[in-house]
Amino acid sequence: MVNIISEICEENIVDLLNQEKRVDDRLFDEYREITINTDYITKAEGSAMVSIGATTAVAGVKASMTTPFANSPDEGIIITNTELLAIASRNFEYGPPNKFAVEISRVVDRAIRESPVVDLKDLSIIDESTCWKLHIDIYLLDFDGNIMDAACLAAVCALLTTKLPTVNTVNGEINVDYDNLIKLPIKNKSILCSVAKLYDQLLVDPSAVEESLMDASISIAFREDGSICAIQKSGFNAFSIEEVRNSINIAYKKSRELFSIIDKIK
Repeated sequence: MVNIISEICEENIVDLLNQEKRVDDRLFDEYREITINTDYITKAEGSAMVSIGATTAVAGVKASMTTPFANSPDEGIIITNTELLAIASRNFEYGPPNKFAVEISRVVDRAIRESPVVDLKDLSIIDESTCWKLHIDIYLLDFDGNIMDAACLAAVCALLTTKLPTVNTVNGEINVDYDNLIKLPIKNKSILCSVAKLYDQLLVDPSAVEESLMDASISIAFREDGSICAIQKSGFNAFSIEEVRNSINIAYKKSRELFSIIDKIK
């Protein structure tokens, strides 16, 4: 993804960073305003629209019955997909998901799967025969940086609101009651927090203009108990060991704030 800014803008950002300031007056460890609107898509089993500043992502969960994988016959399936809509940014194009969209899907999937937010065994209906497959579809509607955190937050919130039809099995025959819904069992919650390295400074929730200048970023997913369940480094430049440690400490503190937000979702 290419985002070109003027030299004057870059010089202004660097000057501010040297004064320990950001271009939008936030602290280095401060998120932009976060808003969450659950049950945003009425036809989905679960959904949420999340905005972090001017970045907005919507996630929907669609459930369907399928045959479990042969190597996990007593487990259901989760598939995560991300689309960067062309209307979200002048740098996004129409067509199949690009490498960045695929990377977002993999990072979000890992944060959900390794937590795990959902115990895949809870998605089994009849072992070796039938299970639920949950499709988590993430769409970026508006882009102003930090897609990773917005996408993961939307996906987790969508799962928290997911309800599945009641299923009964009699003599191997499956009866689905779409009028009686039950909440998807949630085993853990997961939060992804990204830290960008920009001119040797570590910033959370980078805006698009900050991302265009960053050297690298690291995205860290935490479980509710504070343990790390996934980590992803992006960008061509490196973090020192001390910078990685500092990034984890910063991300951990911010994850506590984000957990307090999603804990309000019923």
